[in-house]
Amino acid sequence: MTIKIGCVPEHFSAPLFYAAEKGEFKELDVEFVTCKLGTGDMVARVASGELDVAICVTEGLVAGIGNNRDAEMALFGTYVDSALPWAISVAGDAKYSTIDDLAFGARFGVSRAGSGSDVMAKYTASAYEWKHVPTTVVLGDVAGLVGGTQEGRADAFMWERTTMQRYYDAGAVRYLGTVRPPWPAFSLGARARFLSDNAKRVKSLLATIGRVARAFMADAFASQRTEYVCDTLGYAPDDVRQWAGCVRYSDAGDVDESKIRAVIGALVRAGVMDQCQVSDIVRRP
Repeated sequence: MTIKIGCVPEHFSAPLFYAAEKGEFKELDVEFVTCKLGTGDMVARVASGELDVAICVTEGLVAGIGNNRDAEMALFGTYVDSALPWAISVAGDAKYSTIDDLAFGARFGVSRAGSGSDVMAKYTASAYEWKHVPTTVVLGDVAGLVGGTQEGRADAFMWERTTMQRYYDAGAVRYLGTVRPPWPAFSLGARARFLSDNAKRVKSLLATIGRVARAFMADAFASQRTEYVCDTLGYAPDDVRQWAGCVRYSDAGDVDESKIRAVIGALVRAGVMDQCQVSDIVRRP
């Protein structure tokens, strides 16, 4: 059985794409499925059985599992240990100067309900102690979010900082600030039944992902890494080098339950999900 793994078509997935091209996942029989709508889309596709595994932003995955208990999904591994810098973007001529300026009725564009961009808009309102939860409007992928903000359908939106740099350079939207939640950027999720039925393959998958990520991010591979990410995913060399200097991939996919507990607490306070236990979210293969 081929393991279908959903992931974003962005630089964080580059170690997996490169390794797959080199045959590193052949024995595991893995197919990587790019999902440009991000975490909310991937969680729905895991729940429906269209995907076996999804590599999602951690807060979106935790919310998706917590809010879809009947789907019996679980977070089973860590992909990127370092925190994700969520950039807040606004139109070039927008009246906003600081993140707190958005507290007074700003509409946030999101890729879809339950997406990372949706969850993070609510998390930001809570973390910055805004009086009201921001209203949201669904605009699709990052290109739709940029276009919708330019057209005034949204006042702001949140997306990963390095991916947004090309839009800032082009003057399409303006950078307002960064929100960096204190937990791992990306985690792996799957249905609990899949994990129990494929425990040995899942452990091998985590080990392989850790190994290929280490090789891709090695200092000795820096020039090849930059060339690959630029040629394959359209990033600028300086942006790739800056990102590579900050990101930290998980060696073995281990889950730090204290960090998942922090995610749950933050999302409960933000009204994104109901209170639950770490054991309701995490399952070890």
